[in-house]
Amino acid sequence: MLTTSVLAGTLATPVAAGPAIAAPSAAPAQAASLVAASPRQVFMGQPQLSGDPTVGGLLSAELGGYAPFVVPAGGTPVFSYTWTRDGQSIPGATGSTYRATAGDLGRVIAVLVTVSYDAESRLTLQADYPLRIAAKPRARGFNGDDTLDIFARDAAGRLLLYPTDGRGNWRPPQVLGTGWNVFNILFSPGDFDGDGTVDVIGRDAQGRLFLYQGNGTGGWKEALQIGQGWQDFKTVSAAGDFNGDGSNDLIVVDRWHQAILYPGNGRGGFLQPYGVDTYWINRDPVFAIGHFGGKNKLGVVSRTIYGDLVLHTSSRNGWFDGTEHIGTGFGGMTTVSSAGDFNGDGKIDAYSINAAGQLTMYYGNGSDYLTSGRPDIRWYGQSVVGWGWGGFTAVF
Repeated sequence: MLTTSVLAGTLATPVAAGPAIAAPSAAPAQAASLVAASPRQVFMGQPQLSGDPTVGGLLSAELGGYAPFVVPAGGTPVFSYTWTRDGQSIPGATGSTYRATAGDLGRVIAVLVTVSYDAESRLTLQADYPLRIAAKPRARGFNGDDTLDIFARDAAGRLLLYPTDGRGNWRPPQVLGTGWNVFNILFSPGDFDGDGTVDVIGRDAQGRLFLYQGNGTGGWKEALQIGQGWQDFKTVSAAGDFNGDGSNDLIVVDRWHQAILYPGNGRGGFLQPYGVDTYWINRDPVFAIGHFGGKNKLGVVSRTIYGDLVLHTSSRNGWFDGTEHIGTGFGGMTTVSSAGDFNGDGKIDAYSINAAGQLTMYYGNGSDYLTSGRPDIRWYGQSVVGWGWGGFTAVF
């Protein structure tokens, strides 16, 4: 019996000790698993929110500062994006770009950028700076197809629209109305009354300002008088959403050569005007060129007495924050202006008309000039795209 008990105990020992023997070999595997699951430190430069913050404009999330990396190193970064409207996620907006819709008007758009190396190693940052979406700009066109259109008034006072196909080709012109020779200034401010369509503004000889509301399909809704006493201004022109409140504004130059902003209220009227710059002597014409640099800064262009084009930029804070010369030799041109993107490359262009009636288009470089190595090169080419424009009494 004693022998049997000893043998039984001896035989039982290996069975009980099995897991204890296996434990040392299992320990390194468990430790390795814990190391793999531990998050690594992820670093990324502050992303930037850039692009055209207007209805229909394309916004993009761009990496800034320095490229992302992880410590300890290893793996390839994977990016994901979450776009928000007034702090709430926008369904389906998960790409690196986002095109603002009519529902975004006046709302603040932001984007969260996440970089991941593995399931546990990731970093999320909100891009600088969230942007309030402004009303539809002049560049979206008048007839609802979101392509460049140019208005022209002939000697008989007819207002015509010259639409394009968005790829550098003209479509047949159409007559929009008659009797427009009563105005000594004509321009398009974009959507000035907040209804989502591009409008036209005219000043008559009595100094009255009239808003012609576009219907979005190449026609009109109503004509409304929105001001009087504007006869003393040398120029009256569009400024885009200059103060960043979501509404398109106007800019004038008075008899004392001061540039004055008339902020739009988004309903066809104005907020309190104020001066934004002085000594705009012999700066004519003055025209909005939109987000010419491909970034979210807004541009207004003036022509000097020497025929130079000067770009005045604003961060949409209600003030100018910089100027630069972007062209020479425009002194002999009867018209210099901008109406958007002519050739469909997504960049704002400008045009001029000379004494012979040739319409020349100048193709903007957008933000590409920033990486070209030549910060002074704002254009990448030009071409004559029309003839016989000398007979018009206004082109805008």
